Amino acid sequence: MSANPAVFAPVTQYDAIAGSYSQSKHSPLSRYVEAWSFLGWLGDVSGLTVLDLACGDGHYSRLLASRGARCVHGIDISPQMIALARGQSLLPGLSFAVGDARCLAETGSYDLVCAAYLLHYARDVGELEAMCHGIASRLPPGGRFVALNENPEQPEERYRGYLDYGFSKSVVSPRREGAPITYAMVSGRELFRFEVYHYERRTYERALTAAGFTDIAWHAPAVDPAGIESHGAAYWREYLENPPVLGLSCRRPGG
Repeated sequence: MSANPAVFAPVTQYDAIAGSYSQSKHSPLSRYVEAWSFLGWLGDVSGLTVLDLACGDGHYSRLLASRGARCVHGIDISPQMIALARGQSLLPGLSFAVGDARCLAETGSYDLVCAAYLLHYARDVGELEAMCHGIASRLPPGGRFVALNENPEQPEERYRGYLDYGFSKSVVSPRREGAPITYAMVSGRELFRFEVYHYERRTYERALTAAGFTDIAWHAPAVDPAGIESHGAAYWREYLENPPVLGLSCRRPGG
């Protein structure tokens, strides 16, 4: 990694919204669907070394450390996000740094790399490929990469119906490869917004394959039974039947 991470991350869209974005991790959707699904896909992390990319305020880094990971290193391109992460209690083996997923030199090797939202921030296919190669470079043979990611196969006419979950999703029509998708967090009024980018499923899979990954799989989200108990099954139906994001997993061959 560069001695001066600011070279890679002068200003990001998350510097301005870091605090608000951090608070959104406490929403029912984040707690009962996002976290439940993501942690389920990651599986047992006891004794593993984990690199958490696009770690934000360290929400999942802390959860993984509390679940027995031997070492969790969180990296985010936003200095403000990393400041929030470092400002909270650090568990043993937990560390954070500003960095760019396109350039992960000198970050060591890990049993597992995870990212709750990363690849869809690539502004073009070249950046997507650089991210995939960077991730692969941090994994030994047999190492896994697990991510939460934009749903590449969601029809653009179905980018609606999410206000009950606290956000909206929109894209300039007709949607094209690399088109910006806008998410707006709302609670009676718009709280903040950010952009990701649309890529076809085959584009993601080509980039991962070119980086040396195999066993590429997509996963539908699920809801924690506690979420059904607290909100009812009907509340979650729209989200689960029309998921805006999916899980994505793959591994380096061998090991």
